[in-house]
Amino acid sequence: MASLADDVGGLTIPGVDTLCGRPMFAAFWAIFGLLEIIVWGALVTPLIVPFIVLPRGKRERFSVLGAQVFGWLCTYVTLMGRTTILGRENLPKKRGYLVISNHRSWGDVGLLIWVTASQGISKKEVAYVPFFGFTGWVSGVIFFDRNKKESRQAVVTEAIDMMTKGANLHVFPEGTRTRDGRINPKVYLKLVQACWENGIDVVPAAVWNTEQGVRAQGIHALPFQKFGVELAKPLDRSAFSSAEAYAEASWAKVVEMATAHGANEPFYWA
Repeated sequence: MASLADDVGGLTIPGVDTLCGRPMFAAFWAIFGLLEIIVWGALVTPLIVPFIVLPRGKRERFSVLGAQVFGWLCTYVTLMGRTTILGRENLPKKRGYLVISNHRSWGDVGLLIWVTASQGISKKEVAYVPFFGFTGWVSGVIFFDRNKKESRQAVVTEAIDMMTKGANLHVFPEGTRTRDGRINPKVYLKLVQACWENGIDVVPAAVWNTEQGVRAQGIHALPFQKFGVELAKPLDRSAFSSAEAYAEASWAKVVEMATAHGANEPFYWA
């Protein structure tokens, strides 16, 4: 069985290394981490709530700063991650863009919020989580019922409206986290198509190794893992004759980058 030194990228933690890779330690860190991010949510809330007086779509350029602090705390303090960030200069200078990414774990969310200054599109259940629901909404999260087609359609309309007003968003076209490590061949690209139709930049992104910090299944988390995210330049919308072609090419770039970083291979524990 691998040692904790292997799990944490070669670092040995005195007094803890004897628990090498055992589910007990991973479960402990997952529960500890969950409690810690609740604390971060409570601390960050006062930074975000005052902006509720501004209209939705406008306030996010300010309130997302508090969300970025939260994302940084989750990535660097709770998970103690060591990150590689590539292509940050490719983020559009003009606000109101969409980031699309593959989805490896819950760690992707905090990482993308912090690196790309964008909020996500999330299932409605998260809206009822203390701190995260309300402050997430204030800072730009769009909640929807993914089991209802009409709710999915309404998300596109709301997201385009918010991005047109200057809010940045990110979305995982796979719809949920991968369970085996491979990128889901079925993706939802209606929002990307709508961006082409409305002149909104789409930034292809790829994340890797976040599942080493927080697995998609079970109660399992480990500190000191190496995470990575790469951002590509938005594709030139004028080079495509249709929204469908633009959306497919943008997603193909995500898959290309993810594959290059080993993020389209089966999990070793799957």
